[in-house]
Amino acid sequence: MQSPAYDWWIAHAHEDSAFLLLTEYPDVFEQAVNSRLVQVGRPPSQGVINQAKWRAIWEQDRYGSLSSILQSIQPLPSTTSRPLNGPIRLDDRAFRDDTGPFPMVGVSAFWAPWAVRNNRGQFDRFTEWAVGAGITCVRWFGSHDWAGGTDVQAPNYFALMERTIELLAERGLRSEVTCFTRRHIVSDPDYFVREWADLVKSHPDKVACVEIANEWNHSDNGWDGDEVRRLGEVFLERCNTPLALSAPAAPDWETLQGRLTDLYRNGAATVTTIHFPRRDNTNEGPWRWVRQPWHAKHSVEGCPSPVIDNEHQRWDRSYSGRCVEVAAAAPLTAFISGCALSSHHDVYGVFNDCGEYNHGDPNKRLQRVLSKVVPHVPADIANWQSTRVGDGGGPHPFPGLIDQHWTFEPHPSHGVSRSFAAVRGDQFAMALNGLRGHLNLDDVQPRPYRVLSLATGDEIYEGTGPVRLNSTDGTAFFVVTI
Repeated sequence: MQSPAYDWWIAHAHEDSAFLLLTEYPDVFEQAVNSRLVQVGRPPSQGVINQAKWRAIWEQDRYGSLSSILQSIQPLPSTTSRPLNGPIRLDDRAFRDDTGPFPMVGVSAFWAPWAVRNNRGQFDRFTEWAVGAGITCVRWFGSHDWAGGTDVQAPNYFALMERTIELLAERGLRSEVTCFTRRHIVSDPDYFVREWADLVKSHPDKVACVEIANEWNHSDNGWDGDEVRRLGEVFLERCNTPLALSAPAAPDWETLQGRLTDLYRNGAATVTTIHFPRRDNTNEGPWRWVRQPWHAKHSVEGCPSPVIDNEHQRWDRSYSGRCVEVAAAAPLTAFISGCALSSHHDVYGVFNDCGEYNHGDPNKRLQRVLSKVVPHVPADIANWQSTRVGDGGGPHPFPGLIDQHWTFEPHPSHGVSRSFAAVRGDQFAMALNGLRGHLNLDDVQPRPYRVLSLATGDEIYEGTGPVRLNSTDGTAFFVVTI
């Protein structure tokens, strides 16, 4: 049994001791716990009562008072999408609506209009999975010419686009619309951009942002940068929904940065979409592409902020296979690095005939992990200071991790690939990616934090540290102050 703080015990044991109340009036103790459950909207739970008793007896150094135990009982994270409350607006590096700022979790479903017209069952199954995962927006294409595509010359084209926006919104999902892919299938881009602007303007609370073209410089798409910039001006003359021009295709960050700066120079846009480099051919494996959003920590020269992690490496193409920790770590690392939106990306979102998000154990486990972890992400995290351990990294909450990165020389046999964090005062959120063996968080924090496994979404630690994490609990973790 651990002793409570002596000074606290002398001053307050007679009025707020959890241990004394439990031993002398156990029914009153349980009643207090049940009242707290009602207060936070949770059902009665013998498990929570037992946890409270454990804390009163065995963790008196942290939970000497009954009030501290009751305060630790928090509402369960919601597994439904965030209500659509007003239009999306810019808040420095973050997005916000009338409720306030929030990190926007997206998912690719390029074929959404096709499914609305041709396969409503597939559309419904997809949206059910997305809502269950806590996803808040869907990235879809206004036109493309592969499986699941829609022809811009199809009858009632914009009626179908509007219906897609409305049906997603009915399920609590905003649309992130990429208007065009192939240049050759769009006869009059100016006309279509004006129509898109008018349509989006009529649904300000249902559309998160708009992108003119997908990978404008890709050889299959064939757009001219000047034309894309001009189309951006056409859109913003009629609609003030956040607008991006395009995310260039590029093999590495240096090339990508140059192409972004060139495209967005003096261009009409209010946000920047990026397809971060996807290589994982280093000793880091998939953790290499997961950490690429770190480049966005101070935005990109000449490009507007916020930054959107629009289409990182497809989950099925990572050599790790569909590793749940990799997929869950990707948006969290993006948010920590200052991105306002990050979209989960898999083959299911590119083609309508390659399977569905709600099929298979990895997808179901990812849904469960995201639904548990995303509600713990701080609402305005994109505006926090992004940090890393080492020279020039900033005020990282765990500087002692410098010797536990197996990608740094000398290469230790245990630790993590990277440990990026976002900080504000004594608050922090941190992604521990690529755990090997074990990791010691030895730096004691001024306020308690929780550690969530990205393999299961479960909380595996709560306190101020130190704590030892093991790879038996997963290969990636999310650490956030309470």
